[in-house]
Amino acid sequence: MFDTYEIKMINDEEILYIYLDLNCEFSIKDFNLKREKINSIIKRFIIENKIDFKGNLVTLIIGSTIVFNTVLNNYDIKRSQYVINDNIKYVSKEVVNSNNTVNNLNKKIQEEQIKEQELVKQLEIKTSNSKNNVNVTNKKKSSNKVVNNKTSVQNNLKSNNVNKSKEKKVDEKIKENTENKQDIDNNIYISLNKNGHVINIELEEYLIGVVGAEMPASFHMEALKSQAIISRTYALKAKSKGKVLSSNESNQSYKSNDELKKLWGNNYNTYYNKIVKAVKATKGMYLVYNGNYIEAVFHSTSNGKTESSISVWGNSYPYLVSVDSIYDNSNPSFIKNKEFTYSELQEKLGFEINNETEINIINKTSGNRVNKVVIDNHEYTGVKLRNILGLRSADFEIEKKENKVIFTTKGYGHGVGLSQYGANGYAKNGYSYKDILNHYYKGVSIKKII
Repeated sequence: MFDTYEIKMINDEEILYIYLDLNCEFSIKDFNLKREKINSIIKRFIIENKIDFKGNLVTLIIGSTIVFNTVLNNYDIKRSQYVINDNIKYVSKEVVNSNNTVNNLNKKIQEEQIKEQELVKQLEIKTSNSKNNVNVTNKKKSSNKVVNNKTSVQNNLKSNNVNKSKEKKVDEKIKENTENKQDIDNNIYISLNKNGHVINIELEEYLIGVVGAEMPASFHMEALKSQAIISRTYALKAKSKGKVLSSNESNQSYKSNDELKKLWGNNYNTYYNKIVKAVKATKGMYLVYNGNYIEAVFHSTSNGKTESSISVWGNSYPYLVSVDSIYDNSNPSFIKNKEFTYSELQEKLGFEINNETEINIINKTSGNRVNKVVIDNHEYTGVKLRNILGLRSADFEIEKKENKVIFTTKGYGHGVGLSQYGANGYAKNGYSYKDILNHYYKGVSIKKII
């Protein structure tokens, strides 16, 4: 979840700015954690990265928008309604010990490979010795006994043919497994934090668990291929920064084979083979803009148009602009209502609200989502209000009732980049994975690991 950080002196007091992963969709749930837990996560981040921070004020940021302010003591976490000033630049300072982490992980990988090579040599020696022993035994037997029986000779020939047939089948099986491994393995390893333990997993193998977790396996093959390329791009960019990925929504979700079996049940074999096919078909492919990895963001369902990155995070990326996404309403949960009593709204927003309180949407973004909304002279961006209230998207309409307020949302997610349901719709209508990616990410190129 935490990407980079910087420390600034403001009014003679140190403030720690922690920048979160731009893929806001994978971070929203963490903002709803209890104060003690989120403070504990921050403290662990400071300790693990040996940050020389003497203050106690911490600000969490996505893009250029402050999403949380907190004090590292017993005070409540306070949500900020401010945006970072232009003079506070997004200076990405890499995590202090990231290089050491990568070096240590690479060292462990090399040690494991050396162990594996030694085991192979031992097995080869053992097999060779076994063959030699058999030959010696046979020679002794032949010297003591002359085989002159025709039937015995025929039986020996049959036995040899059977053994050769078995050996051939074993060799073919080994060859088949080797070919399958080579087909999926490109010897690039990703560091993954799985349930508190950092493991090293081959990139293409990792992607099977990611695509299976992130996109419904029932989707069209071309949509699954698109997801595989996006997820590979995300992983490669993280690796280039020395990041350890997590297996939950704070980065991109990942499920092990056991977890996928629970998710898919009786459809496991069908769905697993389908995901593997999508990953193999796009092996090594990733997205770049002007030669650099893109911010590979995506979401579940658009509202009919995707959103520009500047409307959500305040950062402008020429390939993350608003485009049409006309098939999203195929999602059964495309339109959803969420109700709040006035007391519930008052508790979440921190000021008095009743059925006479003015609530007005002022304007909308290029992606037809709420840009600004005013509640009793308190102004919010649509993204900010969505986060505070836990709405499915920033495309919402507000209806006041006598005892409650109803928010009606369209779509699900931040709306930036590829829409998964939209991609599936385009795939069903003849779009290839290349068409889909070029539609949702303007001006990008597909590169391949050589």
